[in-house]
Amino acid sequence: MTLDNEEVHYKVWASDNVVYGPVLLVTLLEWVADGRVTPDTWVFSEEVNSWKPAKTLPPLGDALANYHASQAPLPKPTKLGQASDSITVEQLRQFDQLAGLGQAELEQFISHCTVMEIEEGGIIMKKGSPGDGLFMILSGETRVRIIAAGQDTTLATVKAGSFIGEVAMFSQTQRSADILALNRCKLLFMSAESFRGMMQTEPKLASAVLFALGRIMADRMLAGNERFQNKASSEFLWL
Repeated sequence: MTLDNEEVHYKVWASDNVVYGPVLLVTLLEWVADGRVTPDTWVFSEEVNSWKPAKTLPPLGDALANYHASQAPLPKPTKLGQASDSITVEQLRQFDQLAGLGQAELEQFISHCTVMEIEEGGIIMKKGSPGDGLFMILSGETRVRIIAAGQDTTLATVKAGSFIGEVAMFSQTQRSADILALNRCKLLFMSAESFRGMMQTEPKLASAVLFALGRIMADRMLAGNERFQNKASSEFLWL
């Protein structure tokens, strides 16, 4: 006997290698809406009695398409060099790390970048995607999140005037978390390839930017160490 879709039970093999379920279709669709089930997530359907990518299961196809088209659009950059047509040097003055650069240097920097605009709720970068460049938030606010054990956890909120993604770019590793737009965001993106090109054509500028990024990563490391020490000290006092 063929089961009605609403009566079929499903299991999900999540990104943290934990199997969740069984759940009914209504719950599974909620997980799609939360971004917990992506087109490539492995889903077990008792109707077909096998594991299949979510995008191949008819009950999920439309829901996945609607979610990824409307709620999680990936940003689309302008072509290289066109950033200078849509942003100004003054917009870069909000980044403290670039305060020491002059007008000409900032104009050169912009020429190596592309611009991205993304709507509220859109995904700027996905966990596990290549660390192929860094972002600078020109306007808007973003949320850094991970989904583990089925829970959506916010690690931080990052506002305009901040860099994101520089660690993965320099380490050439995958992104370690998702970053979503809390509202409409405008970002400047510099690819790893463009950064290497800047090192060849404008080595003085590249050195200044590299030093600035080094300060950012060092500050974040020190802040992380301080949080760890405070936590360890608090636990020690209560033992």
